[in-house]
Amino acid sequence: MKNSVQITQFEKFSPISYLDYKLTSWGRMLCDTENKESYTSNYAVIYRNENIDEIIKETEEYYDSRNIVPKIFNRCGSVELDILKPYFIKHGYAIREFDMEFMALDANSIKNKIAEKPEIRIISNALEGQEYSLATEQDNGETYGVKLLNKQLASGSKMFFAYDEFKKPVSMALAEKYNNVVYISDVYTTPSQRRKGYGMAVVNNLIQHYDNSLIYLYTDNPDAASSYRKLGFSGESLSSWWAVKGSLPEWCTE
Repeated sequence: MKNSVQITQFEKFSPISYLDYKLTSWGRMLCDTENKESYTSNYAVIYRNENIDEIIKETEEYYDSRNIVPKIFNRCGSVELDILKPYFIKHGYAIREFDMEFMALDANSIKNKIAEKPEIRIISNALEGQEYSLATEQDNGETYGVKLLNKQLASGSKMFFAYDEFKKPVSMALAEKYNNVVYISDVYTTPSQRRKGYGMAVVNNLIQHYDNSLIYLYTDNPDAASSYRKLGFSGESLSSWWAVKGSLPEWCTE
């Protein structure tokens, strides 16, 4: 994909100041000892195909010392699963494989408009009240996700919320910026308000806010991918994976 080099650099080298992390000669390991249940806070990425047994050993020592289940995830530019899978099996890792769309947009090249514009607010402080409730809703009431969001906000990220006619937040997205690259995550709309344009309004507003940036995201939802294309994103299919020491969590196997 065009601009993939910039995105790979973002994923390899962006300073994730809201997490503890260790840079190594082969990749990096991320962790949050205050939020051990968060999968998106605690994982390693392998970028170099050499001495894989030693890499896995180092990964396990790092997470075991923090009482966190060792996990190794696929990210843009990381070593392919076909190479790593024999090592994962050897070391007792369960593997989850899934398809995603890797989508990007150069906001310099497009101006997006939507027919209706609900109220949008940009939040850079810790979430509370109804915004906090919406953020926990996406994780079925669990708080590990919102704990991570609040740390990201404290480090300079921004959240965009759309509100219905009763001034209640119904859709949201997080924007994380490093140099001129913006990564979108946590795009969520409460079920009763889907297919009403709120999600598109949030992402569209985010694009307008970062109109001189390269913006990208991942999605495993075909309907969402179609909506992003309407906003100007281009995409390509990506075979992604997680490797988790022992067994996969129940929510990932349902």
